[in-house]
Amino acid sequence: MLTEVKGLVVRTVNLSDNDKLLTIITEEHGKITAVANGSRALKSRQLAAAQLFCYASFVLYQKGERYWIREANLIESFFDLRSDLSKMSLAAYICDVMDDVVEENAPEKELLRLALNTLYVLSRNTYGEAHIRAVFEMRAAALLGFMPMLEGCSSCGTHEGELFLDVMNGSFECRACHDARANIAEPVSEDGDESRTARIICHLTPAAYGAICYAVGGAMERLFSFRIGDEDMRLFSIAAEKYLLHHLERGFKSLDFYKQTVD
Repeated sequence: MLTEVKGLVVRTVNLSDNDKLLTIITEEHGKITAVANGSRALKSRQLAAAQLFCYASFVLYQKGERYWIREANLIESFFDLRSDLSKMSLAAYICDVMDDVVEENAPEKELLRLALNTLYVLSRNTYGEAHIRAVFEMRAAALLGFMPMLEGCSSCGTHEGELFLDVMNGSFECRACHDARANIAEPVSEDGDESRTARIICHLTPAAYGAICYAVGGAMERLFSFRIGDEDMRLFSIAAEKYLLHHLERGFKSLDFYKQTVD
């Protein structure tokens, strides 16, 4: 029986001189691994669609426990990502996150849409890379069930002034409540430089807090459509990275490599 899906290629592995194993994120079936037979050959009709970052329509058939690709038609290649090392590295990180969090036979419409929108704005140079990465990380965390509580300070309810994000609790504190808590004998690490026992606390300006709120709750079609100052963006970026990675309880080599390209 043939199955037709549209999906984003987030991982490729060479199986032989001509064949590839693709990991594809689909809306209907979550993560699928499929063999693209002959896709490495220059004359292959699957060559264009069987590349990392490509969004394509695939016709699959199952043989044993593995899917095989009968047809593949490219929809979007995000070609411009390949001309810039930092953009390509950031795109690889986005794909690695998707590969890690999406499960087989688990529909993932919103996560797939997020990844496609992120790759689109990244390839079009519409926003800065720190902006794009932070929005992706915060929205991905929210979609995975780690949405922070956005009601302001968890102790007094204020939204005014600077706030502090408690990463693992997904809550915020104002300056006054944060300082009051400092009298409690527990280790606290600001901006994520934590020990194993420390609470992970990220300092936020009002604009950085607003960026988190927008990234978590904004309409998907306008998710990246805001501007904040450089210092606000720096704090937003720190908080978003810490929030996603600590809730996933892992790091990514692709992110480490990306950081090397922009240092």
